[in-house]
This record gives sequence, C-alpha cells and structure tokens, in this order.
Amino acid sequence: MTATSGAVTATAAVAGLFVGSFLNVVVHRVPLGRSVVSPRSSCPGCARQLTWWENIPLLSWLALRGRCRTCHAPISVRYPAVEAATALAFTLVAVALGPDVTVAGYCILAATATAIAAMELDGNRAPLSVAALGAGIGAAVIVASGLLDGHPASAAGCLAGAAGGALAFGLLRAADPACRDPRWFGRTDLIVAGTWLGGLGGRAAVGGVAAWVVASAACLLVVRLRRRTAPGRSVPRPFGLPLVVGLSAAMAASLAVAH
Repeated sequence: MTATSGAVTATAAVAGLFVGSFLNVVVHRVPLGRSVVSPRSSCPGCARQLTWWENIPLLSWLALRGRCRTCHAPISVRYPAVEAATALAFTLVAVALGPDVTVAGYCILAATATAIAAMELDGNRAPLSVAALGAGIGAAVIVASGLLDGHPASAAGCLAGAAGGALAFGLLRAADPACRDPRWFGRTDLIVAGTWLGGLGGRAAVGGVAAWVVASAACLLVVRLRRRTAPGRSVPRPFGLPLVVGLSAAMAASLAVAH
C-alpha cells in the first residue's frame, strides 16, 4: 500500500506540472476568447512559435532564465508559478486521499480552482464556462467513484455541494446580471468550492469547516490589503486565491482526520 500510495503521489505531481502548463494557455487565451487548442504557443514579444523543449514545465523557464531565446523578452514568472502550484495541489490531493479514483476528480477541481485564481490575479473575471466545465467533470468522477467504492455520503455531498454552489452563483448573478459589481469578482468560484467541500464533507466534515474558515479569513485579508492600496475605491473581491488556500486546508484537515 505504501508503494502504491507513493506511485500515485509521484504520478499526480508530474501530471500536475503538465496540467499546469496547459492551464497557462487557458489563463491567457480564454479571457481573450481565443482557442486553447491552436495555434501553438508563441513568444508574445517576437511571435515565434515555441519548440517542444521550450514548453517543458518549470525546466524550460529555468533553462531559458525566464527570457525568450530569440528576442530575449522576459517570460512572466506566472508560468512556472502556475505549474508549480498545480503540481503541489495535485500532490496534496494524492497524499490526502491515497490510492483512490477520487483523486482524479479532486485534481480536476484543483486545476479548475488554480485556473480561476490565476485569471483573477491577472485582473480578469473567470468565465462561467471554466468553472462549470471543471466542476462538472470533477463531480462526475467523484460521484462515480463514491458509488463504486462504497462512499455514498461523498457522492451525495458532492452533488449537494455542487447544487448549493450553483444556487449561490445564480442568486448573485440575478442580483447583478451585467457583472458590473466588483464586490463579487470571483463568484464562479462558488461552484467549484461547493462541489469540492460537499464531496469532502462526506468523508471528513472537519475538513470542510476548516476550508471555509481559512478561505473566509483569506478573503478578508485580500480585501483589507487592497483597501490600503486603493482607499476610497470600490474594491473587487477575487476569491480564487483564497479559494485555493481554503481547499488546501480542507485536504490537510482531511489527512489529519484520517490519521
């Protein structure tokens, strides 16, 4: 079992690096309405298409020292940061849940939350399509795994959480259909959070409570810091980054409860 758990964790970490590389494409192109499939990635400075070895997660950025090898334009540190964050999130999920098919479902949710957080940190609203697609696929895997592995509470909690998150999103959307109110900058996050915490609550309720507490505290901290830098302005509340922190706390609490 130890060897199997180690193999699952290692696989999740490597998969996280490559998924993180794809998320960088999503974060850059989706807000612009561009395809995430084609064309191939290119340098924003000289428009040269990148070779395969320039797209290796983390290693390529380090080897190139954060600059394009042709025009020497700087490559944002966001790229390796997203790759590393996704790998870390996948690793935490694998360690917390062990060798279980459910790991795949929570990794999908973790990737979705990371993409939303990166978009918001870039100053963009995350489209509903990103949260809906990620939460839908993740929920399908978690529910199927829960039913097959004898965890009906996890499956039911996941569905209930997804429904609750969608309802909360719908109420906020109805109150501000034009998405003009900056106070709810990250409301699509609610769908991912509901799906994640609902399924996890079926396994370890303490994990769900810990996530909400940490996420709420992180959101308040973000708003307070922004008010200091922009006093008197209407301050957006980007919940993506606090969401990732909160969900990480949920996995840590789940691991602590399991042991």
